[in-house]
Amino acid sequence: MDNSRGPPANIPGVYAKRSLRTLLAAAVGSLGILLIDPSAAHAQQCVGAGQPNSPVPWAQQVLTPERLWPLTSGSKQRVAVVGTGVSSPLLDSTIAASVDLSPPSRTGNSGKPDCLGLGTAVAGVIGAKETNEHGFHGVAPKTQLLSAKVVGDSFPQGGQPHDSVAPDTLAAGINWSLDQGATIITVAAVSYQDSPALRQATKRALDADAVVIAAAGRAEQNDPPGIAPYPASYDGVLSVGMIGEDGMVAAGTHAPRVDLVAPGAEVTASYPGGGVGPATGTELAAGYVAGTVALLRDYRPQLSNEEVVQRLLATASPAPEGVGSRNYGHGLINPYQAAVANLVDGHPTTLAPADPGVPTAEELAREAAWQQSDSLAYGLAAVGVSAAVVMTAVVVFGPRGRRRRWRSGIAEAPVDRPEDELPEPPADLFDDRPKTGV
Repeated sequence: MDNSRGPPANIPGVYAKRSLRTLLAAAVGSLGILLIDPSAAHAQQCVGAGQPNSPVPWAQQVLTPERLWPLTSGSKQRVAVVGTGVSSPLLDSTIAASVDLSPPSRTGNSGKPDCLGLGTAVAGVIGAKETNEHGFHGVAPKTQLLSAKVVGDSFPQGGQPHDSVAPDTLAAGINWSLDQGATIITVAAVSYQDSPALRQATKRALDADAVVIAAAGRAEQNDPPGIAPYPASYDGVLSVGMIGEDGMVAAGTHAPRVDLVAPGAEVTASYPGGGVGPATGTELAAGYVAGTVALLRDYRPQLSNEEVVQRLLATASPAPEGVGSRNYGHGLINPYQAAVANLVDGHPTTLAPADPGVPTAEELAREAAWQQSDSLAYGLAAVGVSAAVVMTAVVVFGPRGRRRRWRSGIAEAPVDRPEDELPEPPADLFDDRPKTGV
């Protein structure tokens, strides 16, 4: 399956924002909608609720984060989601704070906390709680979530690549997250423009020991060449790509590098208003990495953000292209090994080549003596082995040879013919002739 695009049109995927724009244009042109409340008209174009139940998603079967729950829950971590907002009953108990920093929309506002649904989906894979109705749950259901909404009912249009957010708006979301005590910041929106404000906000987060995780983004056919996603392109930021259920990476990333990959194509995620459904995007993959970091930092609170990143890279499951590939980075995120694996501390270094030096006369004499003693030892050992072989042959085969009268083992046994003990007297010559008188 080609994962380089969003889900098919008949699947209400959270990442299918272009379909939402099409619906919005149709709604604006409808006379019936113009006769009702504008906010209600815009609300009709937002992503609705998902399915009331679901089996265990494939992404959870691959990552199995619940193996870590007896050891760590992530409850002491604050994970920020900088995106389109968050709204789901599966997340109500985990949202610690939220803010709307999205710029005013030219086409109006639906008034919904998350019209596009992408932020809700990312927050769900991070910390959606368990229920009896769903096989779906987040990686760290007890973590505290922060929601910084930087996108309203639609992504900004005009002069920017698809689904791009103004860099200064992203910077505001990162700074707000830090002010709220975020230890992990998931940037679930992409800017294809660099700016001093975004660069400074990212540096501030890294200097504050926060782990910054960003979606690597996806390329479109009409995108200008050479564009790069931010903040994923900054040093120190974990750039995350996505794989599908077949384990293959989704094609077409913009990022100059990918550090890790995680499930992100046709994954199950929470929907605004409740329920779950399919979603696709590198933002979802970044959410799985963020949930893993929440469990890891809760289990090993002494680790710095750099040490956390090193553990994630060192314990990633190997990817088809090998470590360090452009598409897979260090491989697939491995929550259990990231937390419990015993790694050697320190940083790798290159040893200087060994210098054998010039041996002295004393060292040469000692080496010659060792070689002579080795030759003598080998000779004595050979003699000893030969003697042992001969003695073994005598002991084992001697009695058998005597019993066979030293005949070959395959020779026929001789026939004993009875003979008189004393020979008969010799017969005289011509005894068989009749005697005559002389």
